[in-house]
Amino acid sequence: MASNAGRLNLVFAAVLAIVVSPGNRFAAASSEDHRYNVGDPVPLYANRVGPLHNPSETYEYYDLPFCRPDPLIWKRGSLGEVLNGDRLTNSLYNLKFREVKDGEILCEKNLTISDVTRLRNAVNEDFYFQMYYDDLPMWGFLGKVENSSWSPGENRPRYFLFKHVQFDAFYNGDQIIEINAFSDPNHVVDITDDVEVNIKFTYSAFWNPTSVGFKERMSKYLRASLLPIHRQIHWFSLINSTVILILLLGLMTLLFMRRLRNDLKQYSAGDDEEENDVARKYVCGELFRPPSHFPLFCAVLGSGMQLLTMVCFLSLLAFLGVLYPYSRGSLCTALVLSYILTSVAWTVPLTGIVYLGPVLVIGFVLNTISIAYGATAALPVGTIFIITFIFVPITVLLLSLGGVIQRFCRTEVRTPSVMRKSLREIPPLAWYRNLPCQMILGGLLSFSSVVLELYELYSTLWGFKISVLPGTLFVTLVILIIVTAVLSVVLTHIQLSSEDHDWWWRCVFRGGSAAILMFAYCVYFYTRSNMSGFLQLSIFMGYSALMCYAIFLILGTVSFIASLMFVCRNYEAVKSE
Repeated sequence: MASNAGRLNLVFAAVLAIVVSPGNRFAAASSEDHRYNVGDPVPLYANRVGPLHNPSETYEYYDLPFCRPDPLIWKRGSLGEVLNGDRLTNSLYNLKFREVKDGEILCEKNLTISDVTRLRNAVNEDFYFQMYYDDLPMWGFLGKVENSSWSPGENRPRYFLFKHVQFDAFYNGDQIIEINAFSDPNHVVDITDDVEVNIKFTYSAFWNPTSVGFKERMSKYLRASLLPIHRQIHWFSLINSTVILILLLGLMTLLFMRRLRNDLKQYSAGDDEEENDVARKYVCGELFRPPSHFPLFCAVLGSGMQLLTMVCFLSLLAFLGVLYPYSRGSLCTALVLSYILTSVAWTVPLTGIVYLGPVLVIGFVLNTISIAYGATAALPVGTIFIITFIFVPITVLLLSLGGVIQRFCRTEVRTPSVMRKSLREIPPLAWYRNLPCQMILGGLLSFSSVVLELYELYSTLWGFKISVLPGTLFVTLVILIIVTAVLSVVLTHIQLSSEDHDWWWRCVFRGGSAAILMFAYCVYFYTRSNMSGFLQLSIFMGYSALMCYAIFLILGTVSFIASLMFVCRNYEAVKSE
């Protein structure tokens, strides 16, 4: 309130200052403006519990037999909180602002044999709990396992449940800045045996002043995690990617210089000039023939373009096009690409389901599995309805708008060469010129440029540590796209030099093959991690498959666009007879 006083007139500011002054005993305080008086109650919300090594497997807090309030009041969460798996509810903890408590009794609970078994399994799987106090998150463990206290003749560990939680809160004036929860290892109860246990749960709260301002209070939580933080620029990974990029650019330059020298030798000799020119014209006459399954091909490019737009790479390509507005090759590429994306009526509905279809199917399967396990990752029916109501109309509207534009605003496109009436048969090719070998070659080189950064990326996505800086990730993605484009041009040149004109689908598969290796690395990462269980495996594989499929569409689109620019530029001067 006081921070907004300067924006008002002087009279209202003076009145407001009097109202919120420390000497006024009737000053307003609430959780909405995060300002409290001494002794004001601040609600503490219990959120969820889950195993430490399975970040996607979380359950509601009171799924375990903790001290439960009556009635149980759920806090209305935002769409982001629901999607994140947050399920906030009230608790019995009574933490008042700047009121110290020591050994306060929370409740006395009699645990049945079934309750003891559930808690023992939770302790064995390193379950943690998460709570919120004044919109600040805090974490703590449920118990501990001791293997060093085995008695002679007994070959099993002992399981202990923490029965005391200590809250250390920090304040600045009338605002809460930080709070931490510690499970006291000195207050435990043995739950190793299947016997009923009567436990008295307690808690303590201590308050300490701090100089940290209210605006900086979330900075700690943006950096914090349950595991050590490794936020650094991975120079070796960037150097590796840059070296691969430089080598590929050098290879492409060497390739084209060699081709230019060969052409000069042929033209100077004059013997085989006519024969080579005819062969080149034969290939040129087949270059712009629509490939098989043309509507699906257009939909793949359309989905790839949409995903490119989402990650801001399309704006980079548009910027490069603006730099050379009068380039005939760029103009030819844009015309042919517009022809591809707007020539078939089935492109519009197919574009809407090429990526969205797998997303809906996998999302439905994962949500069904989460419901069966009772995990908070399961979306409620109301949330599904809201997402559908927001996303589907926008998608249908944009796809319909694109269809109307391509229907009434498209122009006639002239390809750089005239297509032959009859399809020319492709001559027999060596085994290393076939699609599988080219996919392996293109995928390995593109994958090797980012493989060193993938581990840190997956650790950030599927762990409790932040390992990748956004700037480093952006540079790595840019290098990956450049490497993919360069490889596509080189491999397309090699393919066309052997009179193989079936290059459309090959460009997509060659470029997207790196995503296949990325998914294989996802499987390797899972086997090397401590994640376990069918629920975590399903969510990990499902989301990883969707991520790698999106990368496949993006890199496939980039690969085709790069090859299309090369083909238009290289063959625009060839006149078919």
